[in-house]
Amino acid sequence: MPGQMAGGGCIFCNIARGEAPAHIVYEDDSVAVFLDIYPVEKGHLLVIPRSHYESVADAPPRVAARVFATAAALARLYREALGAPGVNVVANSGRPAGQEVFHFHVHVIPRWRGGGWRTLFMRHRLTEDEAREVLEMWRPLRGSIGEYVRGAFMPG
Repeated sequence: MPGQMAGGGCIFCNIARGEAPAHIVYEDDSVAVFLDIYPVEKGHLLVIPRSHYESVADAPPRVAARVFATAAALARLYREALGAPGVNVVANSGRPAGQEVFHFHVHVIPRWRGGGWRTLFMRHRLTEDEAREVLEMWRPLRGSIGEYVRGAFMPG
């Protein structure tokens, strides 16, 4: 099954623990954000909780809220700081909905040229040059992601 490793290990859990390679854009104690290796558009990110839950339907509300708050921060920064005209924020739940890796994750897909849902299945293999370019684009914004997420959970 895609996303599962030999012996039943979860590739996203391994990434969260630093045991599998990934191009990490942002991480904190609760979530990790990394580049999708088969992106729809340049900058296609995945947001995962560090704890394992099969899908959004299985995650406790506090975990889902943290993952979606991080996705919202990324979407806002894509629009306001990086100039993406649009952003898809998507969580697939279950094989019939298109979920391939059974660890809760949210896709954050910047839309540089439009195309909407028609292009969701037009994926390509991430190149090292593309990964470097996207990581460099996010480098000065990493602190802004954490500030947004912390602000979402402050009382008041």
